[in-house]
Amino acid sequence: MRRAVEGARAAGCEWMFVDFEPHLESFYLESCGFRPTSAGLVHLR
Repeated sequence: MRRAVEGARAAGCEWMFVDFEPHLESFYLESCGFRPTSAGLVHLR
């Protein structure tokens, strides 16, 4: 994740998001620094 974040910053990206299954929540929120947000999703297929 660290390399992905560094690469996104270097590319000028302002935001990075991740989808994850519930059992991975602590990894992404606690270990990687993501924060929970409200979001919407539309399945297009």
